[in-house]
Amino acid sequence: MQANMTDDPLESFAEVAIQILLTLLFIGFILRLNKTLYAYIQATTAILFCANIISLFVIPVLIWLTVNEDLLSYYSLGLLFIWEFSVLAYLFRKTLAINLAASLALSVCYFTVTYLGAFAIGQVLGLG
Repeated sequence: MQANMTDDPLESFAEVAIQILLTLLFIGFILRLNKTLYAYIQATTAILFCANIISLFVIPVLIWLTVNEDLLSYYSLGLLFIWEFSVLAYLFRKTLAINLAASLALSVCYFTVTYLGAFAIGQVLGLG
């Protein structure tokens, strides 16, 4: 989800496009390493769908956070982040047939590559 509160729609669109591209590349790379590339469409659909559904719940919390910096809004945002992290770990665990620790580590790698990677690429390209 694009949480960069910006008034430039082109910048937001570019960062979201970079995030989607990095997500597709990450899933393809992981499935290729696991020799389960046949599950690319299913895994990609599940990951993008779940991430977007959870992001729909994040939008009101982000608006609440920008209007009123209440401590409860930070807790809610953290809880939603943990929920998305857990869902992605579950999807990785079931898709790749790996244990819980490996799926949690893979979720950390996913967040690092997609969200921080998109932010870093956006900064390098001068989008931010």
